[in-house]
Amino acid sequence: MFSYSKISLALFTLSFTQFATAEQTAQIERFEVTGSKIKNIDLESASPITTLTAGDLAITGASNLEEVLQGLSVSAGPAGNATNAYWTSNGYATAQINLRGMGIKRTLVLLNGKRLVAGGTGANDSPDLNMIPMGLVERIDILKDGASAIYGADAVAGVVNIITKSDFNGMQLSLKIGQSSKKDAENAEFNATFGGAFKRGHISVNLNYVDNGNALQSTRNPCPLSESDGELNCIYSGTTIGGRALLADGTEVQFNQNPANNDVPYETYNNSKHGYNWFESLNAYSPMKRLNLATLIDYEVSNNIQLETSLIYANRRSDQIVTPRGFNPVDVAADFIYNPTGQDLTLKRRRNIEVHNPEFYQETDTFQGTLNFNGTLSNHWIWQATYTHGRNTGTDGWSYDFDDERVAQTLNAELCSTAINAAIPCGDYFGIGTLTEQVIDFVTYQREGTGGNELQSVNLELSGDLTELSAGPLVFATGAVYRKEKGWRNPDAIAMQNGEEDAISGSTDVKEAFFELSVPVMKDIKVADAINADIAVRYSDYEYFDAETTYKLGLTWRVNEQLLLRGVRSSAFRTPTITELFGGTNVENLITKDPCENATDVILKNCLAAGVPKGFVQDGATIRTGVGGNPEVSPETANTFTLGFVYQNNVFSASLDYFDIKVDNAINSVSGSNMLRLCYSDPVAYQAYCDSFIRDPKTQQIAELEKRPMNAANEHVAGLDLNLNFNGTAGPYAYRINWDTTRLLKHENTAFAGAETELLLGKITSDRGSFTKWRSNANATLKITQWQATYSIQYIGKAADENGGGPIGAQVPSIVYHDLQVGYSFENALKLSVGIDNIFDKRPPFLTSWNDANTDVFTYDTVGRRGYLKLDYKF
Repeated sequence: MFSYSKISLALFTLSFTQFATAEQTAQIERFEVTGSKIKNIDLESASPITTLTAGDLAITGASNLEEVLQGLSVSAGPAGNATNAYWTSNGYATAQINLRGMGIKRTLVLLNGKRLVAGGTGANDSPDLNMIPMGLVERIDILKDGASAIYGADAVAGVVNIITKSDFNGMQLSLKIGQSSKKDAENAEFNATFGGAFKRGHISVNLNYVDNGNALQSTRNPCPLSESDGELNCIYSGTTIGGRALLADGTEVQFNQNPANNDVPYETYNNSKHGYNWFESLNAYSPMKRLNLATLIDYEVSNNIQLETSLIYANRRSDQIVTPRGFNPVDVAADFIYNPTGQDLTLKRRRNIEVHNPEFYQETDTFQGTLNFNGTLSNHWIWQATYTHGRNTGTDGWSYDFDDERVAQTLNAELCSTAINAAIPCGDYFGIGTLTEQVIDFVTYQREGTGGNELQSVNLELSGDLTELSAGPLVFATGAVYRKEKGWRNPDAIAMQNGEEDAISGSTDVKEAFFELSVPVMKDIKVADAINADIAVRYSDYEYFDAETTYKLGLTWRVNEQLLLRGVRSSAFRTPTITELFGGTNVENLITKDPCENATDVILKNCLAAGVPKGFVQDGATIRTGVGGNPEVSPETANTFTLGFVYQNNVFSASLDYFDIKVDNAINSVSGSNMLRLCYSDPVAYQAYCDSFIRDPKTQQIAELEKRPMNAANEHVAGLDLNLNFNGTAGPYAYRINWDTTRLLKHENTAFAGAETELLLGKITSDRGSFTKWRSNANATLKITQWQATYSIQYIGKAADENGGGPIGAQVPSIVYHDLQVGYSFENALKLSVGIDNIFDKRPPFLTSWNDANTDVFTYDTVGRRGYLKLDYKF
C-alpha cells in the first residue's frame, strides 16, 4: 500500500524521477492526488496545491486546525471561533477555513477525499473542524483553484482535503500544556495514537482531549475605544445599569446608578457618565473542551478487494461570558407605582446586573462513518464504492434570558400587583438594585434550543488506462454520486414566541455523474519532456435547482526535470445552504456602524434629508438585526483560472501561480454597515437597502434592520501565490527554509447590476476581515544531532479602513508575528519541545471599523505572547 508519509512537504518538491521510470516498471502503484479522481503515478498536477504534513502541524503551538489554516497566506476573513469568542459565520465555537477571504461557504472541506457533515448547533453551513484532531492528521492538501468538476458544488475558492493517518504502527502519546504571559489562557491537550497490523488488515485508533482555557478582553483592552480629534477615548453602551428612558416631553433620562444613594432618582442621560463598559465581561476567545475518538480499519477481503472503514466521533462543550441581559423597550404609564418621573415614558434599555452575568453555552456531538470497498479488475482498472453517513446534533442556550412579554406584564398596572406572592408582581426597573427576586424569577427563564445536521452519500468510481498512446497511457476516471443533506434548528419556545428566532428545517439532495481524462499529448520532444492535458466534466442535478454542468481544462508542460509549466481553466458553482434557503428570522445584536454619525458630504446631505439631525450620535455599537433565509435564492456560478510554473533542483524549489476567480449571480447578504452606507450614499440606487431598516421617529436611532441573502452580486478576486523552499545539509546541520507569499491584485464586489463596485484591495473591514495586498509566512528549521529549532514569521500587510476615520484608525500598519519552538529528542523515543508564540507580544492595531477588542479579530492575534511545553513519546 502506498504510504503518504513518502510525500514531501509540498507537491512541487517531489522527485520527478517517478515519471521517467513509469514506463520501465511492470507494476506501477497509482494513487489519487487532491484535485483529480484519476489514480496516477505523477504527483504534480495542473492545479496549484499547498501541502501541510503532520510535521508542519507539530511545530506550531496550535491545538485547532482552524488556527493553523487561517494563518496561511491564502486565507483571510472570518472563519470560526479559534481566535475570537463572538464573531462566527457558522455557529459559536465552531472552526472553519476561509480561502481567499471569499467566505467559508466557498471553501469545500474534505476528509480523505469525501465530504464532511456540517457542524454546529443546527442548520449549519460548513463542517466544524473541531471534529478532526490534529494528532490524527497525516497531511492537509490545500487545492488553490475551483474544483466543482472534480468534487461538485462549493469548491469555488478552493478545496481543503484532510488526510488521516491510516497506516500508523506502534503507539504515540503526546501531552501539551501552555498559558499566556498574562497568566491566563491556560490550555492543555492530550493525544494518543495506536496502530498495528493484524491478519489481512490494519487498525489505527486516535484519542484526543483539548481544554483551551480562558482569557478575558478586559485584561487586554480596558474599554471599547473611539477616535476623536486624533485621540482614542472610551465609549460605552447605551444599555445602562439602572435603565434609561425617553419621557413624553422628549427628554432622555437615566435612572439612579448609585445603590447607596437614591436621593436623585433620575437625571438627564449622558453616555460618557452613564454608559456601560461591556468589555469588562467578555472573553478574548471561546473557551472549549473537546473530546475526539477515531478508528480506521483496513481489511483485505480477497486478493482483489479491500475494505476501508473509518468512524470519527467528537464531543465539544463550549461557553462564552456575555453581558447582563436586557429586554425590548416597554411603554410605561405616568401613574405606574414605581415610575418616579410623573410622565408617560418608554423604558428603552436596561442592563439587568441584578442577575449575574449569563453564559451562552453549546454542546455538540458529531460522528461520521465511512465504508469503502475498492479493488482491481482483471484489466487493472480500479473501482471503489463508498457510503458515508455523518450526523451532528447540538444544544445551545443562555443560562438565563428575559422574557419580553413577561417584562411588559410587570410594568402594566392593569396586570401586575404589589401584593406579596402576586401571580404577576409589579417590577421596579427604575434604578440599580431595585428588582426583587420575585420579579426576577417571574421574568427570567433558561433559554435553550436544539438542532443538527445530517449527511448521507453514495459514491461509485472507476478509473484506469483506456489505451496506450505514443506519449503514454490515456487514463480515465468516471463515477456517480448521490448525496442528501439535512439541517434543522428548534429554538426555545419562549424565544420563538417573542420573535427572537424562527425554526429551521430543510433538506436537499443531488444526483451527479462525472468523467475525467488525463491525456498524454507529447513526450520527449525538443521543447518538452512531456505535455499532458487534464479534462473533466461533471453533471449535477439538484432537487430544487436547475441542473449544472461544470468543466475543468488543465495543462502541464514539463520542460525538463527542473521546470514545469501549468495552467487550469475551470467552472464552479455554489448552492444555497439550508439556512440560506429555508432559514427563518434570527434576531441578533450585531456590531453595525451608522453612517449618519460624523457624516460628511453626500452622506450628511442624505442623512439630513431623511430627518436625522446634524451631530447625530449612534446609541451603542450594535443594532438589532434580523437575519434570515430566502426561498427564492439560487446557485451562484464562477469561472476560475490559474497559470504558473514550478522549478526544482536538489536544494531549491520555487513556484509562482496567478489566480483569477469571477463569481456571478453571487449569493450575497450585505452587512448592516454596508447597507446603511450605500443607502445614504445614493437613496435612489439603493432603495432596497433603505427599505431594510426602520428608525425610531423620536430619536432617529435605528430600531430594526433586516438582511437576507439574494442573487445579485458579482465578485472578482485575483492575485499571485509564491513559494520558495530551500533544504539541505551543511556538515552536521540539516536545514529547511520555506516561504509562502500571497499578493492580492484585485478583490471587487458589486452588490447588484448598476451598483457601485466596491474596491476592497488594500482595505480592512468590520465584518469581512482584511484584504491587504500582502500576506506572507516563513519558517526556518535547523536540526543538529538530537536538537531541532524552528523559527516562524507571519506578515500581514497594511490596510486602509473601509470607513475611513481619524489619523489613528483610518489605516492599520503592517504587523509581523514571531514564533519559536525548540525540541530535544532523547534516545528512548522521548521528545521534549518548548515554544513561544507571538514572542514580542505584538498588540493588535486599532481601526475605526473594529468588530471586537478594538481591532479586527478575524485578522490579528488578540491573546498576546503565550508559551507551551510539549512531550511526545513513541514506542
